[in-house]
This record gives sequence, C-alpha cells and structure tokens, in this order.
Amino acid sequence: MKIKSDDVFIYPTDTVWGIGCSLYSEEGYAKIAEIKKTSTDKPLSIMFASAKDIYDSFTFPEEVTLLWLEEFFKLETTLGFPLSRAKIKIPKWATGGSDFVSMRCLDNDVIKKIYSELKTPFFTTSLNITGEPPVTIMGEAKKFKEIFAKDAHFFKDETEKKLSGSPSTIVFLKDNLDLEIKREGRRINEVKNHLTKLFC
Repeated sequence: MKIKSDDVFIYPTDTVWGIGCSLYSEEGYAKIAEIKKTSTDKPLSIMFASAKDIYDSFTFPEEVTLLWLEEFFKLETTLGFPLSRAKIKIPKWATGGSDFVSMRCLDNDVIKKIYSELKTPFFTTSLNITGEPPVTIMGEAKKFKEIFAKDAHFFKDETEKKLSGSPSTIVFLKDNLDLEIKREGRRINEVKNHLTKLFC
C-alpha cells in the first residue's frame, strides 16, 4: 500500500523504532502527537534520504562540507541548524516556533523506500508514548501499532538488525560555527572528535 500525503508510518532507525509522516502534512503531524500523547507544538526532527539531500537543502558555511556531513550522520546523530538557512520550504508550525530545525539522515533501504514513495523529507521521532522508553524490538513495534496506531503503515528491515536503543546525539550548529551539544548519545566521543574537524 503506497503512502498517502497525510499517512503515518512506523519504521526502524539506527537507534530505535520511529514514527513519522510527510514534512508537509499538518494532519499527520497532529496524528503523531495524538499517538504519542504529547503536545502538537513539540518540534520533531526531519529525516532526509542522504547527506547530499541535506547539503542541497540548506546553505552551509564553507567549513561544513558534504563529506563532513556524511561522516557526521554515521555516528547516530541529529543536527540542529538555523531555519533561516533552509533552501526548501519548511512550514513554521513544523518547528514548534523554533528558529532551528533538527534533521537526520540514514543510509538504509527502509528510509530510501519511504522517501521514494513520499518524494519529500519526513518527520521522525521515537516510537513510544511520551515519557516511556522507546521501542527497540520489532515485535514490540508491531504491538504498539496494533494498540495505538492501527492505520499506520509498517516498514521493517528484512535483516532485523539489532538497534542500539540509545538516543541520537543532538548537536546544534549555529552561526559562526558555534556548536552546542544538546544531548549525548552512546557515540558522543566519536562525535566530539568529528566536530573538531570543522576547525582544522
């Protein structure tokens, strides 16, 4: 069944199971908030199919190369970047009123399949009721769908890879290469080492 513009879908990431919808679906955005029992003004991260898509969608400082972004997103990370630097249309309601947008990309077949059907970036957030641990096992993801999100599409990784269960490291890259680590994930030391390459 092909994804429609306002549909919600469940899928595995590199860390936990996620739930998402099209970047341009305010209805899907509201559905996710209802499923997770959270506020509709809580900003969600945006998933892209590749670092190249992100690189082409924003105006980055010359120090932030495509190669740097590709390596950064291999480290279970989320990047926060000024909304004002976006080249693509990002609805203001999609950021919860923030001046920053958070984004991820994963180089895997599930993300590519979703992206190819939607033809657009999509919201991504952890699959769980707010305040409860995120889902890391496919069987639990299926159970969550049946209880809380019956109409959601379900995508699985055929290899059934074990997910890390750790939240991504969130780094905000501000103007003048000012960096702020908002949340530390399990690969934080690798991330910190990678961030220093911006100043070499």
